[in-house]
Amino acid sequence: MKTRLSALLISAGVLVITGCSQKTTLDYSECDYPDAPSHSAPGWVCEQPVKGLELQAVGYSRKLLSGPGMMTDVAATEARNRLAAQFSQLIQGRLQRLTTDNKSDQQVTGKDAVSTSALNSRDNVERIQKSLSAMTLENSKIYRTQISPSGGMYVLVGMDKQHYDANVNQLVNNALTKKDSPELYQQFLKAQADESLDKVRQQLN
Repeated sequence: MKTRLSALLISAGVLVITGCSQKTTLDYSECDYPDAPSHSAPGWVCEQPVKGLELQAVGYSRKLLSGPGMMTDVAATEARNRLAAQFSQLIQGRLQRLTTDNKSDQQVTGKDAVSTSALNSRDNVERIQKSLSAMTLENSKIYRTQISPSGGMYVLVGMDKQHYDANVNQLVNNALTKKDSPELYQQFLKAQADESLDKVRQQLN
């Protein structure tokens, strides 16, 4: 269960790179550089999930006279922006489910179950959403770089499970007070993401 989040996030973000955006299914048998379509590229350039990453995104920079260092910075900035957008979309989806689910209880990963009634406070959800819009992801880092045959730079930026969870915890803790039981929201957001990944992981396998 702990490594499932990456598959869902990649399935949601697999269309972000120009050139790979034409694919409608998760097919990693072939991957070409978007800026050099006649050349094969590493799978991660087309958002193939990388082992150990819960969240990942790819950024690109065209060839610059200032050199690889500046190109890496440009591509990494783009990748981090995409990473933040994926995180925001994921959490927003969980919050939407939280406020629209008519079931009395939500089944969660682990020993405990979180009651929807204990979480379904619109005030709390709105506070989390506002915090989310102003949040900057921390502890993301560059995992891979690749120069294409045309001279462009691709950069893979990601977060592992520990740092992804830390961002979820920071988001909820900043939005809620202790009496609002932030731990329940953290558990809900993480567990709902994991639960949704069962079907996605089966499809990938």
